Amino acid sequence: MRPVLAVLATAGLLAGCDAYPTEDAALLDESAMSVPQLLQTLDQVGARSHLRARYRHALQPGCVLEVQADNDDALRVPLDGAEITTRLTDEDAPDHEVLVYARGQTRGDDAPAVVQQGGRWVDWVQTRSLLQQLQRRCAEADELRSPSGSDPR
Repeated sequence: MRPVLAVLATAGLLAGCDAYPTEDAALLDESAMSVPQLLQTLDQVGARSHLRARYRHALQPGCVLEVQADNDDALRVPLDGAEITTRLTDEDAPDHEVLVYARGQTRGDDAPAVVQQGGRWVDWVQTRSLLQQLQRRCAEADELRSPSGSDPR
């Protein structure tokens, strides 16, 4: 009888546990977001307190991403044809960075644009994903333009 009671008591205690950390962000369908929603979400990620700076984002004409870290001068990065990636900077004191290699730049030969530093794995993976979605929106907009350069929207 005691083993049955122990199992029932354990089951009752575990019924309220979902085993997920409370700080995890809700899953977002970034592929369905508009450009303003992507930029707003990038700004929300960029405002997380454990990043090295507060990052703000804007998309300029020609699919040029503008990133401002705190009060530094804004960094302008063309997304068309760029490679968006991440790296761990130091194994002894791990720090994550989100990088953009502009079209024509080569890893190892050229210095990439560092568009985010610090944070946790979830921060830099989400930032990379949001930037890749912005890049896709730019490519889709380019496909919609007619040869004359006018935009049908």
